[in-house]
Amino acid sequence: MAKVKSRGSQRRLLSGLIIIILVLSSFGCKGVNTKINDNTDQSFRTVTDDLGRKVSLKAEPERIVSLAPSNTEILFYLGLGDRVVGDTTYCDYPEEAKLCPKVGGFEDPSLEKIVALKPDLVLATDMHQHLLQGLEDAGLNILVLNPHTLEEIFADIQLVGKAAGVADKADDLTRRLKDRVAAVSQKTARVPENQRPTVYYEMWYQPLISIGRDSLIAQMIELAGGKNITDDCSEPYPQLSEEVIIDKDPEVMFNSYGHDNKVITTDEIAARKGWKEVACVKTDRIYTIDSDLLTLSGPRIVEGLEKMAEFLHPELFKSN
Repeated sequence: MAKVKSRGSQRRLLSGLIIIILVLSSFGCKGVNTKINDNTDQSFRTVTDDLGRKVSLKAEPERIVSLAPSNTEILFYLGLGDRVVGDTTYCDYPEEAKLCPKVGGFEDPSLEKIVALKPDLVLATDMHQHLLQGLEDAGLNILVLNPHTLEEIFADIQLVGKAAGVADKADDLTRRLKDRVAAVSQKTARVPENQRPTVYYEMWYQPLISIGRDSLIAQMIELAGGKNITDDCSEPYPQLSEEVIIDKDPEVMFNSYGHDNKVITTDEIAARKGWKEVACVKTDRIYTIDSDLLTLSGPRIVEGLEKMAEFLHPELFKSN
């Protein structure tokens, strides 16, 4: 009987081993590899753009098209210049950006040229929503950036860094930019309210166009230690009359006319009808700042803030 029992135990042991081998074989190398490949095929990562759109990237983007100068600057600042396969005719910073194939202007890029470059990521703005459907129909991934404040610009830099697989570089860049903003605001925060000069920012001169209270430039004027004379305007870009500006009598005037080839001199501004008694004219405090430093929502916006603060409060920034 003992011998029979021993054989029965052997059979049970053998049967158990066979079951274990069959179970393990279902999780063998082939099965494990297949699972890894499936995950890779599903998504490299998913991000949410400024329009609230979920964008899923299957792999780290290697071919990127930028549809705005600000987006192009972000890419180059993050060390992604070698991945930019196309940008607009207005993308001229840094110098390398000029060498990229052009897909058209900022407002009217060519859908056909973009698709022909076979990008795996397109960086657009809210001005390009009319292109979204065509780009999506072509199977392209589009990330829309639409910042309105310094904080949102920094968030977009981190968004691009995450999407492109360089999150650490984006974190480092935004940290350094925030430190520079803090260095400015810490100095200007000590300026009493009655010593903060009133500021008129002229975005355009025919007709006279300024900026409203909710604009990025209005935020910069405040951080730089000034008081925006058009803070009572809810419109983003209000058109003003000569009489309104003369009546508000701004102590400082900033201008930056963008890519217009015409240069407006301080003498021409001072010669405007009725302006000779305006405070900024009488004290010769009319300053021109490169529009790219004030109107492009990229890393160089902080340089624009620094220049503005230095003009408003030179006594605080003499060491710079």
